[in-house]
Amino acid sequence: MRNRPRVAAVLASVLAAALLGSATIAADQPSGPQVSKALAKPLAAAQEALAQKKADEALAKIKEAQSTAGEKTAWDSWAIDLLMLKAYQQKQDMASSMAVLANMVQSQYAPADQQKVWYKALAQYSFQQKDYPKALDYAQQALKHGASDADTVTLIAKSQYLSGKYKDAAATMQELVGKQEKPDEESLKMLWQFDLKANDEAGAAKVVEKLVTFYPKPEYWANALAPLVRMDIKDERLKLNVYRLMNDVGVLHLPTDYAEMAEIALDLGYPGETESVLQQAFGKNVFTEQRDKERYQHLLDGAKQRAATDRAQLASQEQAAASAAGGEALVQVGAAYLSYGQNDKAVAAISRGIAKGQLKSADEANLLLGIADLRMKNVGDAQRAFEKVAASSNSGYARLGRLWALHAGARNV
Repeated sequence: MRNRPRVAAVLASVLAAALLGSATIAADQPSGPQVSKALAKPLAAAQEALAQKKADEALAKIKEAQSTAGEKTAWDSWAIDLLMLKAYQQKQDMASSMAVLANMVQSQYAPADQQKVWYKALAQYSFQQKDYPKALDYAQQALKHGASDADTVTLIAKSQYLSGKYKDAAATMQELVGKQEKPDEESLKMLWQFDLKANDEAGAAKVVEKLVTFYPKPEYWANALAPLVRMDIKDERLKLNVYRLMNDVGVLHLPTDYAEMAEIALDLGYPGETESVLQQAFGKNVFTEQRDKERYQHLLDGAKQRAATDRAQLASQEQAAASAAGGEALVQVGAAYLSYGQNDKAVAAISRGIAKGQLKSADEANLLLGIADLRMKNVGDAQRAFEKVAASSNSGYARLGRLWALHAGARNV
């Protein structure tokens, strides 16, 4: 936290805002608070020494006033603290300055509008010194005195976290984030960290969803997709659609991922997608082993040949599918169109297939329709399709539908 300059500025404001002037040292001041007669002389001498930039001499006189016998008034203490603060400032002694400010902030003479600023400065300094319990106490006092800004609340959350109060830190940060129309990235990252430390996996998952919505970076998407990637998925069609999302959000990196996506696509009858995926892989020099280069170049060559034949048959396949009683064949033709980037034809065929019904997997059909709509930039239609998938009883499709919906929404943020 870059708070050292702020703390120094606050100390300057203490002197500027204070109610003590040179005349108030005199014991015969006609009106207003006065220092006790026994303190007037040493404090006046201290004030004169400070004017001459003689901080050590001033401190000696202030300590003389402190040791004077007799009970001191609240104004005596305020005057002593103010002069001492100025002396320590001249000596650039931050630790001693903050110790004095800790007394002053509780004085009846502390300006009400300054107390929140002073408490905040004390909190920032304590945080710098890694005294997190004290930083937390001061920051909470600042909040009570009206410092409800994001910096203060964040300081409270950080202090709670570093004091081992992980759930409290997460709750504080969640309250801050919940008030922001578009939460800032750093606040979301902190909340994510706090939730993880508090073992709140559900809370952490929600934060990751916010991160990919407002800040759709590959590193956040990698975490959002992690539960699906780790899942033992037996359904090859579902697995292919996970890879499609990984590819779309920029987290398809590993040679094994490219290889498996290409092989699944080919096995399911999408040679055009295999061709596209392997061309990406070779373009990025994903395969480093010579045997892998040779193997997947051979697969790519075969996929190109199959794709050429497949494309030529799509129109006739669509006609045959249109005459079928159910809509499954139309959905699969639409999936083929999608694999070749013919998204408008994909939307039309899949929509007709869904309308006919009798599908093997309504979840897959709606997911494919959403992907095609998204690639057509029909974001609203895409989200509606994805939300249907998100409501699935199949946990894998439900999670994937939710993530595709967030991906679609992120394009509008």
